[in-house]
Amino acid sequence: MIDRRTFTLSVLASLIPAGMALGQVSPWKIGDAVKLPALTLLNGQPVDWGALKGKVIVLEFWGSWCPFCSRQNPILDRFYKTNQARGLEVITISLDKTVDAAQQYMKKGGYSFKAGMVTPDWDAIYKQRRGLPQLFVIDRQGRLALVEVREMLEDELLEIARFL
Repeated sequence: MIDRRTFTLSVLASLIPAGMALGQVSPWKIGDAVKLPALTLLNGQPVDWGALKGKVIVLEFWGSWCPFCSRQNPILDRFYKTNQARGLEVITISLDKTVDAAQQYMKKGGYSFKAGMVTPDWDAIYKQRRGLPQLFVIDRQGRLALVEVREMLEDELLEIARFL
């Protein structure tokens, strides 16, 4: 026989998306200090988040099948190339089902920003909001400064420069 506490905990656990811990249920909010999960890039290298301390980090979720991502990513890449020397880092997370699909997309676009594959921890962050592309700006102090869940036009992406 199952007791009430066990039943309550199992019901609560069923309401939390897979890969999301109890402490992660609330979406990141502007001004929050964010803890970034481990991420391995498409080239097999792990991201060293500590080495990026003091930089402005743009995180973007995308999919190779997303037409809005295909329009935004060339603009994001140009912005990254222009502002990398000012302390900007762009790291993107592919929602593609295979590494090959993500690698082909990156190669075809000639993108210089870094990309990794979604993991359960990153999927929990993505699922806090629905839609693609999703873009998060983390300021030099490690706090969430901006969230956009939609295609950003060039003038909107250029506004990210205010965080540099």
